[in-house]
Amino acid sequence: FARTTLIKVVSTRRALAKISNIFYDYPSQKIKIAGVTGTKGKTTITYFLQSVFRKAGVKSGRLSTINYDLGGEIIPALTTTPESVDLQKFLRKMIDNQVKYVFMEVSSHSLVLHRVEGVEFGWAIFTNLSPEHLDFHKKMEDYLRAKLVLFEMMLPQNKALINVDDDNSEKIIRKTSCQVITYGIRKQADFRASNLRMEKRKVFFHVKINGEKEEFEIKIPGVHNVYNALAAIGVATEEGISSETIRKGLQDIEKIPGRLELIENKANLNIYVDYAHTPSSLEKAISTLKNLTSGKVIVVFGCGGDRDPYKRPAMGRIAFKMADFAVVTSDNPRSESPEAIILDIERGMLEEGAKKGKDYISFVDRKEAIEYALSNLRCGDTLLVAGKGHESIQIFKDKVVPFDDRVVICQLLRKTDLL
Repeated sequence: FARTTLIKVVSTRRALAKISNIFYDYPSQKIKIAGVTGTKGKTTITYFLQSVFRKAGVKSGRLSTINYDLGGEIIPALTTTPESVDLQKFLRKMIDNQVKYVFMEVSSHSLVLHRVEGVEFGWAIFTNLSPEHLDFHKKMEDYLRAKLVLFEMMLPQNKALINVDDDNSEKIIRKTSCQVITYGIRKQADFRASNLRMEKRKVFFHVKINGEKEEFEIKIPGVHNVYNALAAIGVATEEGISSETIRKGLQDIEKIPGRLELIENKANLNIYVDYAHTPSSLEKAISTLKNLTSGKVIVVFGCGGDRDPYKRPAMGRIAFKMADFAVVTSDNPRSESPEAIILDIERGMLEEGAKKGKDYISFVDRKEAIEYALSNLRCGDTLLVAGKGHESIQIFKDKVVPFDDRVVICQLLRKTDLL
């Protein structure tokens, strides 16, 4: 038998990341990568950036929760940020595909689990921080510490773009040694949005760039999406792209899968599907739609199993307080009982004085919940189906079944000849 060399390492994950980087010949040194981290907005920012750079004639790739675009080759995303060996392989593939820029989501899991170790980021973008993944991180301090890793990795010649309106921005700025550029709405920032104006499903706003006040338009509603657009504007401007090109690139985005995605229908009913699965994201989604609605806002939502349970009563309270009617149902129950998860959600509603039947109703079956909500939707009302967004499956203890909120809604509308 041939002699075998055994190398012991402190961390197999760190070793795998380093070996993968060497094996694929340090791809991040040959391509410019913008990493986006934070609780919300990561996916939308990567889509905005790719659209703007495409409009500028620059070929780019994208690694996001929805899918991976390797420069024209689209593959499904198994995780928000790929494992280190896959990440390095994808970066090498993008270089082979003549990609110049990569826009990627950098999850807190990927930072803690060393998936991005050895990657040289040209940009690190911080969106915001609110409670999420506390089943993994346990405490908000640990969650923030995970996000800080990206900014501590940054080399002095590279750049960080920070949302200064977030309460954690100063902590992040203090932790990075590279140039810091800021964006925001409430506080002074290098890229600051003003004069926000919402018209139907569009948002208009101004940003001062090189001393000139520029107007931009996005076709995805919500103040939170203005923040996402600002991040794209900041990076693109710093990379030398003109305001006119940025404007056109942002306008090209009609929708992002599962992010306040409007379901078109013959009756012009206001039906949106959104990935909102945390208290803060559900609150933002409902608030945005209330500003666009003349009638009632009805929300269908649930909570995932095997995930931080504190969210359940909190989301119940938000749905009761903000929506006119709520339909509580299953999300991805995983190994937990769907009925038990629903009871946790209802507890938050009942603590606020909600009455079942009057303020909300519950269905374990998600399709039944959506069907009930659609049947009670009237002209001028808005329906928000929240929690799963772009997802195309539903995960139970003993099975995984096909389930896409958008497909189910279209099927139900088709039955009544409304599609």
